[in-house]
Amino acid sequence: MNLPHAFDADDTPERPKVLLVDDDEVTLMLTSAALRERHFEITEANSGERALALLAEWMPDIIVLDAMMPGLDGFDTCHELRAAPGFENMPVLMLTGLDDDASITRAYQVGATDFFVKSQQWSLLAGRLRYLLRSARTRQELERHKSKLARAQDLARMGSFDWRLQPGGHPAGTMVLAPEALRVFGMLPDEKVSLRRLVRMVPMPERRGLARVLTEVQSQSTVLAIDVPVHL
Repeated sequence: MNLPHAFDADDTPERPKVLLVDDDEVTLMLTSAALRERHFEITEANSGERALALLAEWMPDIIVLDAMMPGLDGFDTCHELRAAPGFENMPVLMLTGLDDDASITRAYQVGATDFFVKSQQWSLLAGRLRYLLRSARTRQELERHKSKLARAQDLARMGSFDWRLQPGGHPAGTMVLAPEALRVFGMLPDEKVSLRRLVRMVPMPERRGLARVLTEVQSQSTVLAIDVPVHL
C-alpha cells in the first residue's frame, strides 16, 4: 500500500478533518451529523478497504474507526495503517460496542491511540477527539524541538551521555551515548566508550567536579546532570 503523505500536527484547525469509518449506515449518518454540528469536517468510509483507499490520496487530522466490520475490520485496518510509512503518529480513535478488556487490549496492540465505547454522547466523543488532536500536536512540537536541539548540538559539537549503574551500584555501569555524542567522538552507532576513556578526555581542572558528581550518583542512586568539556 502506497501512502505518500505524512501526518503533521500543526495548530489544531478550527474544523479538524475526520475520517469516519463504519459499516453501519445509520451509525455513520448519526455520528457524522453530530460531529459536523460540533465543527468537524467529516469524510465517510463504509469499510476498512475504502478507508485505506482514501488515505492513499487524502490526509485527515484524525481517524475514527469502528472496530467490528465485515472484511477488513477496524483492528486490521489500524494495523495496516500503522505499518505504512508516514502514518505512525496519526491519531486513531477506535469505536467499539465491546466494553471488554480483550477488545480494548487488542485496540492498543494494533496501534490505536485510544478507544471509545459507542454511544450517543456526542459531546463526549467530540471532546475526546479534540483532546487527541491536542496531544498529537504537543508530541509533534516536542519532536521538532528535539530535532532542533540535535542540530544545534551537532553544530556546536556537543553531545550527552547517560551513566547507568549496574544493580548493586557496581562502579563500571553502562555508558549510553546520545547520537550527537557519538558523532562528536566520531564513533559508529553501535560503538561503546568506557567511563575511564571518557574521564581521560575531560581537562584536568574539570575532572574533580565530574568525579564528585559520579560519586554522588553512585552513593545516593540519584539522577544528576553536569556539563563538561572534552579533548578529542
